[in-house]
Amino acid sequence: MSRVSPEPRGGARPGRRSVPVLCGLLLALAVIAGCSGVPTTSAAVDVTRVVEEQGPIAPQAPQPGQQPDQIVRGWIAATARTDLDSAAGSGFAAAREYLTPEAQSTWQPSALPVVELTDGYRTEATTGDTASVTVSGIAMGGLDVDRAYRATSQNYERTLTLQQVDGQWRISDPPTELLVTESDFGTAFRERTLYFLDQTGSVVVPDPRHVVVGQSTANRASRLMAMLLDGPSAAVVGAVRTPFAAQSALRSNPTVDPEGVLAIDLTGVDVSTPDLRRQLAAMVVWTLSPTAPRITITVDGSPLDPAQPVLTIGSVASFDPDRLAGTGQVTSDPYFISQGAVLGLDTLSSLPGPLGSGNPVVRSAAMSSATGAVAAVIDDAGGGQVLMVTQPGGGDNASPALKADTLTPPAFSRDGDQAWVVQNGASVKPEIYRVSTSGGTSRERVGSSALVGRGTVTAVALSPDGVHIAFVAGERLYVGVISPAASDGSVAPGDSPDPTGSAGTTWQVSNLLAIQPDLVKVGAVQFASSRELVVAAATTATSYRTLRAVSLDGYTRRAISDQGIFDDVESIAVAPGQPLLVAFSGRVWRLQGSQADGQWTSPLTDRPFVNGAAPFYPR
Repeated sequence: MSRVSPEPRGGARPGRRSVPVLCGLLLALAVIAGCSGVPTTSAAVDVTRVVEEQGPIAPQAPQPGQQPDQIVRGWIAATARTDLDSAAGSGFAAAREYLTPEAQSTWQPSALPVVELTDGYRTEATTGDTASVTVSGIAMGGLDVDRAYRATSQNYERTLTLQQVDGQWRISDPPTELLVTESDFGTAFRERTLYFLDQTGSVVVPDPRHVVVGQSTANRASRLMAMLLDGPSAAVVGAVRTPFAAQSALRSNPTVDPEGVLAIDLTGVDVSTPDLRRQLAAMVVWTLSPTAPRITITVDGSPLDPAQPVLTIGSVASFDPDRLAGTGQVTSDPYFISQGAVLGLDTLSSLPGPLGSGNPVVRSAAMSSATGAVAAVIDDAGGGQVLMVTQPGGGDNASPALKADTLTPPAFSRDGDQAWVVQNGASVKPEIYRVSTSGGTSRERVGSSALVGRGTVTAVALSPDGVHIAFVAGERLYVGVISPAASDGSVAPGDSPDPTGSAGTTWQVSNLLAIQPDLVKVGAVQFASSRELVVAAATTATSYRTLRAVSLDGYTRRAISDQGIFDDVESIAVAPGQPLLVAFSGRVWRLQGSQADGQWTSPLTDRPFVNGAAPFYPR
């Protein structure tokens, strides 16, 4: 019988538990950032509200004679039905009926952060001339005001005051956050991905959000464009670019013509060069294409691209965050390590050069899918470990690039020009290095103050978008971004000058967030795509470390089949269109069948098992 669990968002999630008392959940909210642009001529108008179609079922209004605890529970339930309230003329219309008239006039729910409570929250009421109801439970996570998800798993408690209005109890002091239960969260909000630009302006970078999605295409587009214009979330701010400035705005409401083409008209945007026009198109089309596959973009009424008035995702495919950089000539053949040598998994043939000989002893390795360069961590005869790198096309020669007491398995950048590692991960202050694989083996220390105090760093993974980065520290999963360091050349706060004599710090890891904090014993991690990670982890201290697919912001998680796994998974290999590979119990295994219910078997059909470790695909 299968033990795989889908671990859905809708019901109780395994491993959710109480942790220390919530101290102002989401009170320090994201700063909405925008980058420079050049204003154009037309005046902007307020197009933030687009009337939606009325749904067939409305939230229940308060009933006569309900007691204070019933009013509070009804109010919490009503806040999850915002998409059905438009016919009443204002958002959250049903929820407002649970408030006193004074509270209704000042309550601004759309501007509030959101707390996601477990379904089993408690209400305790005391009643007199006024009443108070204390709501307590576990806050599983929540949304910042920019509607980016943040995991918390903390205790929540809030006391609400109620007064009688015409003989009926109503809430007089709604909290400074929206309360939505776990089972209602998916009803109230839908996950959508905004896309901004990387520092080169050549790749779009995902920025997941959770929004109240309207029933019409125009309404959905309006809400997404409003968020795109506001700028990146706190999770990626500083690491991405946007062409929108403070004066950028929608010039008119989005519309959809009879052919289904969505029209977006903007103002206050610099489109003075072809590159700027392409970048604007990429951001808008990648963000809106799930809502409308065909889009026209105008700026002050003029087509963004007169030669191609209707844009599709194919029009901006070169910005794909999952597109292979470089020549793309490196095959996706898998490799693994056997007795200290790098071998091809399909052929069991040795990698040319010293890394395939077993001397030196290789502990972990990676290959760039863009260039074919190889990076490997080897045991040093004098103690410690050394990072060896080969230049593209130079597999017969491997050069030492970095020596340390310990090194994480390496990971390649999107373009294959650098291999990234964390050295001395168990130290008080781990150090991140990116090592060049072209034109020599120069190295640069990356600002790593975000890792201080997180625990021993054992793994690092780079997203194909070139911006997001994942770490395993203290057996927990974290995701952050790679952002430029201070322009004056100073190191990031908490970092000290590089003692190794390598180049100065120009990049840093920032905005590090805990992902799925209820996962324990986290081991290996890889990006399956720019929006999803695969992680080896457990939900209890006594269970095996198995695989889970986790969304970029940690909101969704699904179990990957554990059929045939009888020990802790130690390493993972992931590549687009290729079967998953893992290593445990001294052997390499391949997933046969679907991720939901497949079987872990020998990777070679003519062999019952393959001894080895640390499988990897070119990435």
